[in-house]
Amino acid sequence: MLNQVQHDYRIFMQTIPQKFNETAAKFASRPALKFKYQGAYISLSFAELQQRVTVLAKGLKALGVKTKDRLAILSENRSEWIRMDLATLFLGAISIPVHTTLSSKIIKHILADSGSKVLLVSNQQNFDKVAAVLADLPELQTIIYINLDQPEQQLAEKIIISLDDVMALGEKSDEQIIDQSQPDGIASIVYTSGTTAMPKGVMLTHNNFIFNAEAAVTVVPVTEHDTLLSFLPLTHVLERTAGYYASLVCRGACLAFAESIKTLGVNLQEVKPTILVSVPRVFEKIHKDIWDKLKAAGGLKYKIFLWSLKQIPGRWQYRLADFLVFKKIRAKLGGHFRFTIAGGATLNPKLARFFSRVGIKILEGYGLTETAPVVSVNRLNNVRFGTVGSQLPGVEIKIAPDKEILISGPNVMKGYYNNPALTAEVIDAEGWFHSGDLGFMDSEGFLTIVGRKKEMISMSNGKIVWPEQLELELNNDRFISQSIVYGDNRSYLTVLIVPNWQEVSRELEALGIKSREPDQLAQEPKLIELFGQRLEKINEQFADWEKIREFRILAREFSQEKDELTPTLKLRRKTIEQNYQKHFAQMYQAS
Repeated sequence: MLNQVQHDYRIFMQTIPQKFNETAAKFASRPALKFKYQGAYISLSFAELQQRVTVLAKGLKALGVKTKDRLAILSENRSEWIRMDLATLFLGAISIPVHTTLSSKIIKHILADSGSKVLLVSNQQNFDKVAAVLADLPELQTIIYINLDQPEQQLAEKIIISLDDVMALGEKSDEQIIDQSQPDGIASIVYTSGTTAMPKGVMLTHNNFIFNAEAAVTVVPVTEHDTLLSFLPLTHVLERTAGYYASLVCRGACLAFAESIKTLGVNLQEVKPTILVSVPRVFEKIHKDIWDKLKAAGGLKYKIFLWSLKQIPGRWQYRLADFLVFKKIRAKLGGHFRFTIAGGATLNPKLARFFSRVGIKILEGYGLTETAPVVSVNRLNNVRFGTVGSQLPGVEIKIAPDKEILISGPNVMKGYYNNPALTAEVIDAEGWFHSGDLGFMDSEGFLTIVGRKKEMISMSNGKIVWPEQLELELNNDRFISQSIVYGDNRSYLTVLIVPNWQEVSRELEALGIKSREPDQLAQEPKLIELFGQRLEKINEQFADWEKIREFRILAREFSQEKDELTPTLKLRRKTIEQNYQKHFAQMYQAS
């Protein structure tokens, strides 16, 4: 069965540069990239992008880059990221994406472990992170910068050169750039988010990416007429495959870059994308923002909104609700969505139903870095809320006796870089990748995720708890922004709560609380009592052993800057538990 599936998909045995050249030739004059320049969005056509990639590849070759060299990219999403990635791949070299939110310690680990020879760095802040650990990176020879405050700075035995100067080298070169990569060759070493340990390097081949991209767009169609707004980091394999390789490289769609996640609302209205690849946390924020504005407006407007949500699609009342309410909400998000994609974490089914009612279809999917990443996804005409859809064509899913999800197919990684022992632990003799996720499939092939095997809480009373499921319910409360449930080897569960301070502020006057400072509010008895009441209500939905016994309120959100969140905004539990060990200890003092 597996061999037959692989045979059927030999058509996708291509390199990324081969596919890009085909698409660029077909859609030469169409816009490939859009990005902000001097306050306005400008476009770069496929022909222009192809020409700039070729020049950059020549410049890199002039710098001594060879086949199988590792070139790292430490940059936010921008056209230069795409150009560097493609130029690297044309030379048969390997690209190493590095998240800009990572600490110097983790950046050093990635650059050292991968043996990166060249690094593209976008700005002074990112450069400074690298400069702090350069002494421990002997293999890093060249740093190419885009914008530096002090471009003349010198570092011992390192070449510091601007991207413009590398392009100038390429312009002078008479070299012919021919695709040096191979379908089975490593295209990229992508380092995992590291929710439980130091990031591991996942070796993904050209065929891993191209197969996964092509398989994905066969079930979720993308065309050259689509525009995607990219805000998730390209360093994350979801955005890279779905937003970049599948859409731009394979289908000729236009990829527009948001300035940042903070400007997402404005950029949505400027770009008016047809597709958005996102993570649940962003949909949660949009959902809360919609409700906040409507509650603030109050009166008839709020009542009409509540009425609209009760209407049934297809009836005249729903068409009226769409005209009066839903159309205006969609307009705030650009007004042109065909669909949006959610991945990277579990989406609360209540949110999916809400956005569906508003007229925004969210296709939730499932995947991992090790699977390039898409394993399953809901279809446009067949969405089942609460599931991550059915498997992609050519991908096989098997549920082990302990409920672990096993995956096989041409999208499964080559292995972990520099770690054959760990590779052997996760890919068995029959080629099945052991995901570490637990779940089940229904009779129609829809996959439901229960939780991570490593994040499972084993309580001292023998009970098992999946914290992510509880946190979904907690975060659904209007007063709660973030939460983390804890209780491994304990007799009861506890939770740290980050309030939705905007929502809380509306209740302060009624509670007789004068302070507005989160640090003081987190210790305010009346507010603690309010959260205790909310928690009591939420506990009614849980089994006896799942009920939260103790909680603490935190003044600040968990952040990427403190390594508490992954780039896709998932909790790094071990880091949070370490950062707040005193809080957890207090909650178990009496036990």
